[in-house]
Amino acid sequence: MTNYIAALIDELYQLGVREVVISPGSRSTPLAVLFCEHEFEVFVNIDERSAGFFALGIAKEKERPVVLVCTSGSAVVHYFPAIVEANYSSVPLIILTADRPHELRQVGAPQTIDQVKIYHGYTKFYEELALPEETESMYRYVRAVVQKAYVSTVSEVYGVAHINIPLREPLMPDLDKLDFSLGRSKYPFKWLKNDSRIAFDDTVFQDRKGIIICGGDAYANYHQEVLALAERLKAPVLADPISNFRNYDNDVIIDSYDAFLKNNAAKEALKPEFIIHFGQIPVSKRLQQFITRHQDVLYFQVNETFAYCNPSLTINRFIIAQPSVFAESVGVQNANSAYLNRWQHYQQIMRRRLKLANHEAAFFEGKLVQRLQDMLPEGSSLVIANSMAIRDIDYFWEARRQNIKLLCNRGANGIDGVVSTALGISTRQQPTVLLTGDLAFYHDLNGLLVGKTHQLNLVIVVLNNNGGAIFKYLPQSQCKNFDYLFMTPHGINFAGLQALYNVTYFEPSDYAVFEQDFQTALGMPGVKVVNVHIDAELSKALHDLYTCL
Repeated sequence: MTNYIAALIDELYQLGVREVVISPGSRSTPLAVLFCEHEFEVFVNIDERSAGFFALGIAKEKERPVVLVCTSGSAVVHYFPAIVEANYSSVPLIILTADRPHELRQVGAPQTIDQVKIYHGYTKFYEELALPEETESMYRYVRAVVQKAYVSTVSEVYGVAHINIPLREPLMPDLDKLDFSLGRSKYPFKWLKNDSRIAFDDTVFQDRKGIIICGGDAYANYHQEVLALAERLKAPVLADPISNFRNYDNDVIIDSYDAFLKNNAAKEALKPEFIIHFGQIPVSKRLQQFITRHQDVLYFQVNETFAYCNPSLTINRFIIAQPSVFAESVGVQNANSAYLNRWQHYQQIMRRRLKLANHEAAFFEGKLVQRLQDMLPEGSSLVIANSMAIRDIDYFWEARRQNIKLLCNRGANGIDGVVSTALGISTRQQPTVLLTGDLAFYHDLNGLLVGKTHQLNLVIVVLNNNGGAIFKYLPQSQCKNFDYLFMTPHGINFAGLQALYNVTYFEPSDYAVFEQDFQTALGMPGVKVVNVHIDAELSKALHDLYTCL
């Protein structure tokens, strides 16, 4: 517990907090003791209501966040009047409330109330911490929470952040083991907000090896600026499929990274010294693992708002700005392209391997994706379901000069609502195709009704492997009840949708028929379903064959 709380306290100091107001109590003991061991100016106020307004006054005068600390129970409630005032007068406060651990809640334990989101409606940020663990990953986690809380209080309109901290006994920290430095990044977290122009030291990119990650962004309008930045920095652009950077034919774009980042030699050879990240978290799990593997690099996240996307807990520079403005503000010109060439080398090898899927006679998702990319008309939209469909697009959809918009619900990453989403997108009156697995399709079958009601045009390609085949790639595949619990074969005959929802139904038997059916469907009005049956076992074997280096 000691160094977990120490990491929290130290990160506040690293971010610029200097004053803390403590209301004495038992459950908050480790916080009180360790704040006094650090370099903060510590004030003690025995009346929580007064303490809240006292901290408010300091924050008004110093024009920076002040920390409030209290024990569990009714003490938490007494901060409320000051929090309401801070909210309405835009004063930055960070509230740290100690709490009972979860096993002591709702069981009549003394000095225990429901503190979860207790200040709801009056805070800009809330998080309940995990129970303390003395590990490096948990030190980084608690620092990341503090970073989010701090920036929320001082970005845009100033306000209040609340962190609830469950603590188990014993509560006295072990000062002999105290180390405030644990979990610190090599590069301390910094953030920069600038509405029109960015002014920062771009020499951090000079003669250094770096990558540019472009995640999904439905409203991205900065493709050209970022590609120009990549060319100046000699940095590869790792383009998530729904970033729509794969609509460009540029040698800096890398599209097959998820496949070759399985390779240990590649992971070591491609270690970056900086990362610039635009958009959401990419689909690729291996890219996330690659980022986590290389923690001590300069990692810039660029967004127009403080949209914190950091599951790897490695971001240490946050730029609040328009991505195009940031990209144009970096004037560094790097001459050495050796690092970029390494990425291009692995890409060339991987692309050749992925293209071999075109020789398969049996239906395989990889070959179907490649055929779809060849057949989709310019100006069309491809909506992609989550689970295996988006991963197959990530593997097999290559960067080339075209105008096809890829969309996917990657906010919560669920399979629900994909038919309805695609029908909504189809109202733009341009060719729209949905690529979905059978379970995601089944989950939103009732969405077909809106297509019938409003006479919308949509082609739905169903990759039908009769269940949740994604679990064949996960540890659950070793479960003795795998089929019953995870694969869940359903045997549904989707042909019945013709009568139920007035859709046109196709069930191709081979690739030639699939291409003919797809082209026919594109030229017809209404909702069309192209149901492609895929052998899940064969598909797993082919994925293993083609998507590894």
